[in-house]
Amino acid sequence: MLKYLLLCLFFINIYACKNNRHAESTKNEKSDKIVKYDVNIISPQNGQQVNYGDAVNISYEIKTDSLIIDTTVLFVNNREVARFSGTNYTWTMNDNSVGRKYLRLSVRAGGKEVANAACTLKYFPQPPKYYKYSVVKQYSHNAGFFTQGLFFDEEFLYEGTGNYGKSALMKIDISNGNAVKTINLSNDFFGEGITLFGDKIYQLTWHEHQCFVYDKNTFEKTSVISYTNEGWGVTTVDNMLAVSDGSTIISFVNPDNFAEIRRIEVCNDKGNVSQLNELEFIDGLIWANVWQTNTIVMINPESGAVVGEIDLSGIYPNTTNEDCLNGIAYDAKKNRIFVTGKHWNKLFEIRVFI
Repeated sequence: MLKYLLLCLFFINIYACKNNRHAESTKNEKSDKIVKYDVNIISPQNGQQVNYGDAVNISYEIKTDSLIIDTTVLFVNNREVARFSGTNYTWTMNDNSVGRKYLRLSVRAGGKEVANAACTLKYFPQPPKYYKYSVVKQYSHNAGFFTQGLFFDEEFLYEGTGNYGKSALMKIDISNGNAVKTINLSNDFFGEGITLFGDKIYQLTWHEHQCFVYDKNTFEKTSVISYTNEGWGVTTVDNMLAVSDGSTIISFVNPDNFAEIRRIEVCNDKGNVSQLNELEFIDGLIWANVWQTNTIVMINPESGAVVGEIDLSGIYPNTTNEDCLNGIAYDAKKNRIFVTGKHWNKLFEIRVFI
């Protein structure tokens, strides 16, 4: 009987210890749980436009009387830019990159976040310079080409064309417009922008999410690289490729695998600029055709700001919106700029000036 009683007491003790541990654990969990408070951002207003160098008043209210706030952390585009006490702070807009700025406030007490709130600012650059142009020379261009990509190298023009069943990559004798080397894409690929990186030619495709890489000299396809978004324009910027997808974003990617290194949001003084099509890197700026227009924008590759604009209306008699300006090539050795369009029978060498 005594043996039985001792055995019962043993199990009761174990159960009590387990309950105590559970109670202690529950107590700790409750003590670790953070109460979240409501925060209202008074300033700036959501969607407010700011300029570089502006002093932006950060002000908020929190619905509690008992909370003692340690600090408030200000994040801009997920990057911490300031810590301050109280509910007011003045932040100077000193970010070079333009576009939307996401502000987030993290309110902390006892070393832990107890509230947060966010809003969006619009940061647009100064108005761009507006350039004029003159035609230096005209060259023959095959009107059957739906021009998607263009670049110049060693006295030859390289052109990529689009449309299913008609897409190709060509090396062209600029003196007569004839192709001296051609590789055709299969009918289920729509060719887009092209660029030269080292001794390799990169050709994007539109909806197929594949970039074809060729040996420049032989046109042998050496690799295929997959990517996520639509393919529009591409150019070489230093040791990266800059690619557009029809949106306001230009992504800078690793040429080996298209892993994104960084990106810019393209804006002028009026807002975002989208439909960025064929790209060319000229004298430190990305030149971009704006799809279905006769406009070329010059983009700062660091900030995304449109710093220059050229209206080439009148250079060629467009018949439809699709037969628009699209194709920029640069001869760096002789400082020559070439432009053409989809189904144009002319390639133009132009001079650009204020």
